[in-house]
Amino acid sequence: MSEFKKKILVLGLGGAGCNTVARIAPHAPDGMEFAVMDCDFQTLETCPSIENRLAVGRALTDGMSTGGDLEVGRRCAENAVGQIEPLLSGIDLLIVIVGLGGGFGTGAAPVIARMARGFGATTLFFTILPFSFEGMVVQGKANSSIRKLRTYADAIVQMPNALIQPEGDVLLEDSLDRSSRTLAAGVIGLWRMLAYTGVCNLDFTSLHTMLSYCDAFCRFACATATGEGRADALIDSLRDHPLVKDSDVFEKAPGIIIGITGGEDLKLSEVQKITEALTPKGEECWVKLGIATDPAFAGRISAMVLAAEAWKEPLVDDGRGGLKPVSGDGKQGELSGVLKPRSRTFGGAERTIWNGEDLDIPTFSRRKIKLPR
Repeated sequence: MSEFKKKILVLGLGGAGCNTVARIAPHAPDGMEFAVMDCDFQTLETCPSIENRLAVGRALTDGMSTGGDLEVGRRCAENAVGQIEPLLSGIDLLIVIVGLGGGFGTGAAPVIARMARGFGATTLFFTILPFSFEGMVVQGKANSSIRKLRTYADAIVQMPNALIQPEGDVLLEDSLDRSSRTLAAGVIGLWRMLAYTGVCNLDFTSLHTMLSYCDAFCRFACATATGEGRADALIDSLRDHPLVKDSDVFEKAPGIIIGITGGEDLKLSEVQKITEALTPKGEECWVKLGIATDPAFAGRISAMVLAAEAWKEPLVDDGRGGLKPVSGDGKQGELSGVLKPRSRTFGGAERTIWNGEDLDIPTFSRRKIKLPR
């Protein structure tokens, strides 16, 4: 296996994100990089296995929590730009795990997404959503953060707590373990597909394409199977995964990434069966397959699926104040008729430069803000 050249960082944001990353990190493969960030210093102390711990917002919270105030969380992140920038600089893919509905993580998530976008990083957010019994106020804060986050994040995987919990009357610790295992399987599976060159490589460009075109929201599923008929068992487990169950994602997703990992005993027929069962049949569906073999997977198969909920061509500035599709196929962008380049009449006029920024370029282009659809 060849080492991955792109830099990936898994960031735990806020209490739920920090706790989840702290549970994942000890079981992660060598080479995975983690960081945690919070304004509550006690939370960070519970993450001893994470070397990179950022304590922010001391002036606002005196090292304690935000008390559920998302605006304080936002300000904590915005006031800590000098601390956060070195963390994000040079990152190619930022995977953020955050629980929404509280204070710091809920307020800081859109800020982190905006900063990462400014550094040119591709961003994937795994957002843990609150239980219904936590109340309408908490759910409202989570939904508000999602709307703001969508403006800057490349893709968001929504993980409602109610869907990823074991059935029956379970212990709190078992509940937390279930959430952590669900996230760990997906995050580690995606990292493994990208980190090494396998039999059929999932390259970073393919992931970037998927996250750019998915219109901000993805579905996610992962599973592992062993023994006789393991390919069929794996397919059933993926279809029954709580985050895709009762959806038509495997029939109608416009774009999908399937990552399969097995031992040296992985058979071509198993790969074929899994791929055919999970790939939507639409002729226009964008599909990327990644296959890796690892001696540690002898006797078992693991698969990770990331599926787009929609497929819309992203728009970028064409350098003249207009917009064009990323693909550069010559088609007109959605707003090309609205934002036109300078007319010939004023072609000789000087551009308006203020504080080093060209104000003739629309704000959303200068600040790399995604346009709402």
